[in-house]
Amino acid sequence: MKLELVHTAIIRPTAPYNFDYSVHNPSHYPIPLNYWERGKLWFSFRFKDKLLGIKFTNQGTVSKPKIKAEFYYKSKPDKEYINILLKELDYRFQFSKDYSGFYTKFEKDRLVGKVLQKFKGMHGFCIEGLYEYLMIAILLQNATIKRTVQMTNIMLEKHGDLIEFNGIKLYSIWKPDRILKASESELRGLKVGYRAKTFIRATEDYLKLDEFTMRKLDNTELRKELLKIYGVGPASVDYIMCGVFHRSILTTIPPWEAKIYSRLLGLKTKDPKKIMAFLDKRYSKYRAAVIGHLFMDISWKHKREDVEWMEKLLPYA
Repeated sequence: MKLELVHTAIIRPTAPYNFDYSVHNPSHYPIPLNYWERGKLWFSFRFKDKLLGIKFTNQGTVSKPKIKAEFYYKSKPDKEYINILLKELDYRFQFSKDYSGFYTKFEKDRLVGKVLQKFKGMHGFCIEGLYEYLMIAILLQNATIKRTVQMTNIMLEKHGDLIEFNGIKLYSIWKPDRILKASESELRGLKVGYRAKTFIRATEDYLKLDEFTMRKLDNTELRKELLKIYGVGPASVDYIMCGVFHRSILTTIPPWEAKIYSRLLGLKTKDPKKIMAFLDKRYSKYRAAVIGHLFMDISWKHKREDVEWMEKLLPYA
């Protein structure tokens, strides 16, 4: 489906804002839902039953951020839709969130100060909504990156939607009703294994929820709602809350992550509980933000230099 340019808008995020660090995470596996190059981001975006192509172009600086947003669709949406769409993008990319207090508090910290100075202006972001995030999480379960890429591509080719805009071709994750029309045996035929059942069950549970109402829940209630979804457990619920719902929480540390945190923080212990106690004491409510910056730092280093110890500690690399 070829889409045409139908609207252009200027977005002015709250400073400090670093465009590239706020729209691209090199630790994410390669997936044809978005395409990034320095200063630009193209992505598919399904919202309110419309599948759009969106392009962001950086036109500002960290202290004076400015983004040119181009929207591609089959026809020009009305003004009300554009306004709601811009609000949704503000939520997904955290354009309006003010991180200045966080940087002021810790930019001279002995352990993380230099990293915070390097990544100053990094805003949390999650391009995907809850359903897309769940489907990607299922594809990532217990599989090597190569295997995940293979499964993702075949699922998108069979059930996703392909769009072309601004010279870029990208897929969009399938709509829930499309998966429910497929049988478990049909999905297994795509060689996704036990995930066939999980795709269907998680989709059924997702349709019982209201993602936008869930955004208003406190952390305790939100956690309860997310745990109702088939396949979502204590180990994955934090990722969803931090990613999709932008909650700055860190309640559990998987053993493989503990090994990485230990290295990043210069600790001798690899015990998740002891590492959590250290983070809680030193960074309190900011511990998730601190870890997020440290992880982003090592991810960019690994992308550019192939950090050997990082490769060895990543599960299913």
